[in-house]
Formats: sequence, structure tokens, C-alpha cells
Amino acid sequence: MKRAASALLAAILSLTLALPAAAAATADQRLSRVTLAVKETLEIPDTYTEFSGDMEEMETGTIWSLRWENADRSLRVSADEEGKVLQYVLTADRADSGPAAFPTVSRTKAAEIAQSFLNRVLSGEESGVIAPDNSGAQSIGNDQYRFYTNLLLYGLPSPIGLSVTVDGQTGEVLRYSRDDLYDLHVGTAKDPAAVFSGDAARTAAREKAAALLKGTLQLRLEYELDDSGERAVLRYLPEGGHSYYVDAATGELVDLTARLQDAAAAGDGGGNSGTSDSATESGSLSQAEQEGISQMAGVWSKEQLDQAARKWTQLGLSGTSLAACTYWLDKETGEVTASLRYNNEEGWYRTVTLDGKSGAVQSVSGPTWGEENIKPKVSLEKARTAAEDFLQALRPEKWAVCDLYESGEAADGSRVHTFIFSQKENGYFFPCNSFTVTVDAVDGSIVSFRGSFESDPVFDSAEGLIAPEAALDAWFGTYTVSLGYVNVLQDLKDYGSQYQQLLDLGYTHLYSLELGFYLERENSPSGVDAKTGKPVYPTQQDRIITYNDLEGCWGRTQAETLADYGVGWLGGSLQPKKQLTQLELMALLVSLDGYLPDLREEGAADQVYDRAVGMGLLSRAERDDDALVSRGEVVKVLLDYGGYGAAARIPGIFRCTFADEAAIPDSLYGYAAIAQGLGVVQGDGSGSFAAGRTATRLEAIVMVYQFMAR
Repeated sequence: MKRAASALLAAILSLTLALPAAAAATADQRLSRVTLAVKETLEIPDTYTEFSGDMEEMETGTIWSLRWENADRSLRVSADEEGKVLQYVLTADRADSGPAAFPTVSRTKAAEIAQSFLNRVLSGEESGVIAPDNSGAQSIGNDQYRFYTNLLLYGLPSPIGLSVTVDGQTGEVLRYSRDDLYDLHVGTAKDPAAVFSGDAARTAAREKAAALLKGTLQLRLEYELDDSGERAVLRYLPEGGHSYYVDAATGELVDLTARLQDAAAAGDGGGNSGTSDSATESGSLSQAEQEGISQMAGVWSKEQLDQAARKWTQLGLSGTSLAACTYWLDKETGEVTASLRYNNEEGWYRTVTLDGKSGAVQSVSGPTWGEENIKPKVSLEKARTAAEDFLQALRPEKWAVCDLYESGEAADGSRVHTFIFSQKENGYFFPCNSFTVTVDAVDGSIVSFRGSFESDPVFDSAEGLIAPEAALDAWFGTYTVSLGYVNVLQDLKDYGSQYQQLLDLGYTHLYSLELGFYLERENSPSGVDAKTGKPVYPTQQDRIITYNDLEGCWGRTQAETLADYGVGWLGGSLQPKKQLTQLELMALLVSLDGYLPDLREEGAADQVYDRAVGMGLLSRAERDDDALVSRGEVVKVLLDYGGYGAAARIPGIFRCTFADEAAIPDSLYGYAAIAQGLGVVQGDGSGSFAAGRTATRLEAIVMVYQFMAR
């Protein structure tokens, strides 16, 4: 009956496809056209027994939701009015491959499947390129490949992302989505062929754009800690700034950040809102606990601390009452910190944090935002003097080596002037050691104070520095000037009556996709070394398994295949003949679960055993990091993890053909037989199971590989 209904639906759809696409078309007629277009694009078979569809009508367009179902699978597709596929979700029943098994479909093959799918759902000026290396990391326990790329328009990159997920067991596409499902871009993307008369014109435009974009970059010269953390070296560092692109059609440099700011200013004022820096109540001590602490030798009472705080008249505490005093004890250092919260009847507050044993001020916080039309009465210059006088009195030794690093004036609802003072050596700043002070622009009091002045490095000399122009050249050289499509915010009023309906609904700005030149790069350096002129890239510890000692090794293929899946050991060498320890075995097995530890790191062993216990590999009482592990024990742990343990422990039902069958302990005989049947263990050079012999690291690797390939 359902098949007959399906056939009837197909007939109805085929008839309605011939209907004119008029605005007056009924919902079922529109659904018919969209459904047939989607079926043709995706080659959806007629094996589904149920179908339904509905739509979401929005001011930005219509999204159709189509659903096909039968007993063991369901398919949901989102499409626009023209039948363009925007989202695809397939849910299908399939057999569980069990723990730690290789995917049936390789990543390369999955990439080909994903590419074929994109070729079907994208057409016209749209396309996409899938490569195996732009998927999520290939790992055991994850039998899905997720590929990410960007939509190409006329062969050029756009900011619209595409995602395709392929089942690693069946090779079916499970999910597809594009970032612009609910987005509306005004206008139409320009065809590069209509903008550039040829390659020469494109090259000339790129060179002009490069000069304009380079002009937007700025560097500052200051000290920064090197990788050792013990030496401060001079580097040219980027100034935070705006984002730009150069319009390909006009050659104009466009400030994208300024457009966003202008749009916000033209709206409802942006709704300036601040977050109060109030003292948290969580983790605070009860009154009884506070009284107990106040009796501890060396810890000041709240009355003493209140007096210490009020001595700092710059904090503006006159006329306020102490609302709360909260103590925190650092169990490791024995230091006690006290936070005193002051307020008045008008809702004004300030929190002063002091050393509980000396009363020394550690930090201050208070409200930084006020009424939208607040009028400052204290100038920036007077506020700076107040901040400097406060630091001179509070931290005289540290203040002696500081200078003004950055300042910000109260405006747009902010009631404070902000100042950052940093250490200065050899005429250059070292921002690692800095104080931040905010001053109330109405009454001139200190609203907040915080600082970190703990680094005491050796400062490199300020001799032999490259010129700023050379540093900028090196910095610009880390970029590529790319041509593609950029999201550009547009004022809808500039489009006349074309988008009047959206204007009537309250929309003021929407994005367009504009063809232009912009700066991009794969790896971002932190700055440029002021003496060598070379870009400085942050040190990255890539958790990629590589082995340098497998030349001519019998298990090389297995070890390198596992390494590609993130299974194995970090460190650069396998040490194939080294005897296996319990910690190494646990580290190997937890990598099957997607966690790749570096045993050289402090605390790594604890994390390995936490994972191993959670996976059921052993109990905490069985932990013995350096214990040597036998071949039989490796097999037992591996098969227990794979769910074969219950069967392996049944006596008298197994037979195996290892040369040393008679010598295999009864407790391991079932495991040996199952391991042989699954191909996990083939026997050593003499064909023996060798249950009691200590396993080597390579033998463990090969056993894991064979187990996953079962």
C-alpha cells in the first residue's frame, strides 16, 4: 500500500512540475517542484515508504524541509525555493564495528565521495574542493570523516563554509551543510571576468592592492619573553587594528571594522552595558569561619583591614560602609587574601583586596560604566596625575621603572579614564610587567587597580636593531594577497526601494559578497625579531606521531599506519626492541580512545591511568608504572577491552595450534585461542604464543594493529 502511495506521489510531482512557477502557486505545487528538483540532484531512490515536507517562510526567503523515511533510515533535506540543497542529514541503521576498529573506507576514498556529493549539490558559479587533509583528524573510535572547505564562487574563495560528513564504514554521505542556510546576501557576487580584462589587469590590480593593504599594518617595538621565559628580547609586534580589503572593481581600500562601528552607532546606540565587578559569594567563608580565621596568629581582623583600606583616600571610600569582608586561604602557600566590599545608599560600590596578614592593597575594582550621557569633570591629564601619584605611593620601587604604555579616555557611557603603565628598559616597554589603573572621570577617585610585576628576566641589549621599515617588510612578507569574496556590511538605504520590505521590517544593514583583495596566511607569527629580522612563530608542540628508528623493521607498516590514526607513542622513536612497561601499554591503549599523551610531560602518567581506569583496562590498585608486561598480558588486556573476555574465560571450549599450546596457562588459553582466530597473534619466530615472555614495544604495536584489522 505504501509503495502504491509512493508511486502516486511521484506521478503527482511529475505533473505539477509542468505548472508555471507563478507567485500564486499553491503550497503543494511549490513543494512538488522543490521535491522533484532535490530528488534529481541527490538521486534519491523510490525505496522510501513515507514522505513529508513543510516550509519556513521568512523575510529573507523560504526554506523547505523535506523528509523521507522507511523502516531503517531517514533522510532530511533543507532546500530553497529553487530546490538548491542547503542541508542534508541521513540517519541509517548499521552494524556496530565494535571498539577500536579501522574504518572500512579510507580517508582518501571518503574525500572522493565528499567531492562527488559537492559536485551534485553545487552548480553554476558555485563549486567546492574537498581534499583528504582538510578533514578532521583521522582517529580510531571515530568512524566518520568530516571534511571542511569554503564555497568557491567563479572558482574564488568565499567566506561561506561547507561541511560534508562521510560514514567510514558504509561510505555514505551522512551530513552536509553550508554556513549561509539562513543568511541573506544583498546584491549578486561579481564575476571576475567582468571586472578584469585579463591576467595582466588582475596582476596590476593585485600589486596596487598590496601597497594599500601594507599601509594598514603597524608595528611597535618592545620587549617580550623568549621561549625560555628567562630572557626578554626586543621584537616588533603588531598593533591591534581594523580589518581591510581592497574592492576589486573600484580599487578602493575599505575599512570593514569602521563599517561595523558606523552601523552600530546608527542603530539604537549599541546599548552600552557594563558588567559589575562584584565580589563573588561562592566559596566564601561563613561568619563563624571568618571569626575563626580572625583569631589566627598574623591574620588581621576585618576592622584592621578596613582601617588599612581607608588610609588610601584616593579610593573614595569616605561616606561608604563596609558591607562584607571575605577571606580566602591558599592552602599551598599559607597566604590569606581578604576582599572588602564597600557601598553606599545610592548603589555605589567598590571592592578592595588586601593581603590578610599585612593589609597591603593587592587590587581594587569598581563600576566602570555610568549613565549614557555622563559628563566627565576630571580631565584625562588630571586623572593620569592621580593614577601616577597612587602608584608612586603604593608600589614605589616598581613604579620607578614604569612609564605610560597606553591610555583611554572616558566616553560613550564609560565613566573612567584608563591607564596602563609598563616597565621600561633601554627605552623600550616590557608589558609583561604592568599596572592598570582606572580613574573616575566624575570625582577623580581610583576605581580599579591591578597589576602583574612578577617577571625578572635578563634584558637583551638594544643594539644592532633593524629599521622599522625592514621589520614591516618582513611582517608583510608573512601574508599572501588573495583575491576572493569578502563579507561587506551594506546599508540597505543605499539600494533604493529594492529591499524596502526588509527596511519596513526593521532591517538596516545586511552583508553582500564583494570581490576584492585581502591579506591571509596559514601560520601567524607573534612578531618580528628586532635583530635578525625574521618572523617569530610561537612554539607549537604538535601531537603527531613519528618514528625515526623503523628502517628495515618488520612491523614498520603496522606502526606507521597506526601513527596516521593517532595511535602509538610520542617522542620521535618507537624503540621497537625495548621491553614493554605497564605505563607504555596503557598509554598505547588510551590513544585508541583519542587521547594521545606525551609521557615526557609532568603528570602525564596520572592522566594516562585516569583514562585507562575509565576505559576499564585495569583498576587503580593494579597500577604499577614500571612493571614489565608479558605477551599474554597484552593479549588479555586487548581482548577484554574488545569485549571478548567473557567468552575467553569459559573453560574447555577452545583449541589453538601454537607450538607451545601445552605450556599456555589455563587462565590465558581461551585468550590465546581467540587471539589466534582473530589474527591478533600469529606466534613468535618458533610459532609459540610465548605467554610469559615480556612483550616488546613493537610486538604490542603489531598486536594492536592486528586487533583493529580483525
